[in-house]
Amino acid sequence: MAPAPAMIAHGWELHSTQDGSDKFYRVLVIGTVTLINYGPKNTTGQFIAHCFAGVGDAAKTAQEKARILTNAKSEKGYRITRDFTEFTVDRPHAALLADLGYGSHRVNGIPVEIRETIVARFRRAADEQGTAAVGASL
Repeated sequence: MAPAPAMIAHGWELHSTQDGSDKFYRVLVIGTVTLINYGPKNTTGQFIAHCFAGVGDAAKTAQEKARILTNAKSEKGYRITRDFTEFTVDRPHAALLADLGYGSHRVNGIPVEIRETIVARFRRAADEQGTAAVGASL
């Protein structure tokens, strides 16, 4: 069986240790979706998908949302632990996210294996591209 066709996505990760916390905030832009993964460092965390399908230039809107969310976290003292990284996502996985429809959604309906695969590919690509810094979440 041929592997599922992949698409290029990009992402980065921030980390905070302020006020005794130890948490990450991962921003992944997958087509028309900004996927946020956040939580205590070295955990799976939670996921929220901001979907922009049907909006003018949806991919550009997803990128702008990622920039806004990143700036807000930076203002709160988060620092980059994985810099801009390109990685691949299987198109069927990206389609599942886009099919959530316009708006912000908790992605509990997306199978955990798919969420974990997307994050694992991002982390692996960051390691291969040298964009992961000391202190990046597992």
